[in-house]
Amino acid sequence: MGLFGNSYSKPGKGISKEEAAKRNFFDMAGRHVFDFIKLNLLFFACTFVLFAAAFLLAYPYFYNSELFGRFLNALLTQPNMVIPPLPFLPFMFMGPFIAGLTFVLRNWARQEHAFLVSDFFEHTKKNWKQGLVLSIINTVFLYAILNAALFYVKTGISLMAVLILFIVTMALWFITNFYTYTMMVTFKMSVMQIIKNSFLLVLAKLPQNLFFFVIIMAVHILLLYYLFPLWFLLMAVILIALTGFTMNYYSWHIIEKYMMPKDSGEQEKAVFMDVK
Repeated sequence: MGLFGNSYSKPGKGISKEEAAKRNFFDMAGRHVFDFIKLNLLFFACTFVLFAAAFLLAYPYFYNSELFGRFLNALLTQPNMVIPPLPFLPFMFMGPFIAGLTFVLRNWARQEHAFLVSDFFEHTKKNWKQGLVLSIINTVFLYAILNAALFYVKTGISLMAVLILFIVTMALWFITNFYTYTMMVTFKMSVMQIIKNSFLLVLAKLPQNLFFFVIIMAVHILLLYYLFPLWFLLMAVILIALTGFTMNYYSWHIIEKYMMPKDSGEQEKAVFMDVK
């Protein structure tokens, strides 16, 4: 019967065990290396003005070592001195672009096709309101936590105690962002529902979340400490997309398990069921 004689409603033969075994992080990341570079460059091109603005707003405090020393001393000794807020301002506007980036990376993480450029811009536009709100919340939260840590240091509280509290808070905040943008581009939720459900997943899988958090942070800290120029170059070329893919590769399995149950008996356990 030729072309019209085949039944395309029947399931295909599937994949072999060998092919299935290859579907691990390193195999998937390896197949998308050049896609990561293209997506990273696209994201960086769209946000370059924001990164440049943040750099220019922070530059007056860092361009001279003597001036930076006086500025740092004032931060640590003067009671009413706070971290300048202006360098943080550009990061409030990155959320929509992070949403576009996340949609493409989420599709790759669950081994689905994504049109790199068109899907990036489509979902940047589609999620711009929630993306903007979430990036504003994230930036304000980060700024508040940094100033809170600075305040407690100046009150004479044990530096170790402040450091531990700061690290724990920052870790929980960072891990929450494993899930927030992925939920945004997947489900129809309010921003508060996204944050609430993300935090619940952080607690539900805390050991695993901490494991991936430590791996991601170790890579960035080691590059920053030993090879700062290389870290800067890699961030512009591939590291943003690769880090985002790592987060989506891990978080998607958790989201799928807890929020997209496959049988009716599990539906009551789902946090939210409305999928975009």
